[in-house]
Amino acid sequence: MKPEKQKIDYEKCPLDDFTLATIKEIKLDPVHVFKGFQGVEDKTCPGVRFIFEVDGMKFPHYSRWMKFSYGEKATLYVKFLSSLVEDAEPDMDFDLLALKGMKIKILWGEKNEFQFPETVRPQGKKCQKVSQVPVIDVEDDLHPDEEVPQHILDEQKKPSEDVPF
Repeated sequence: MKPEKQKIDYEKCPLDDFTLATIKEIKLDPVHVFKGFQGVEDKTCPGVRFIFEVDGMKFPHYSRWMKFSYGEKATLYVKFLSSLVEDAEPDMDFDLLALKGMKIKILWGEKNEFQFPETVRPQGKKCQKVSQVPVIDVEDDLHPDEEVPQHILDEQKKPSEDVPF
């Protein structure tokens, strides 16, 4: 006896035009296993994938797992970073989490009944390469009666590499 084959219908996006979406989440798997192709061994390395909230769709949609690399030929860089980040360049210094919550347009492709983001563009301006992270002075957060921890004082005493002696 064999179980009856079940056909699962997935919520599909239209293929002929861009759909509006938001990057809802960015998942990182530090030890993702990428399956080898045609005799190539499996490779374990950090992987990343995007989770999209597509306008008009009930369920989230996902990108495939990609190697967490900003190299010029890396899928993450070519399909996402080059089109979503202002002045993007290979191997740039960029925090990927800066894209979380970004409004985007996705043109979907389909192969073997599976959909994937083929082209991704921002809905408005591109994300800035340098995220505006506020600098917090540790001493400002201390109560006036508290002492500054010794490791902070030690860091302040170290000479800067930019200052010649």
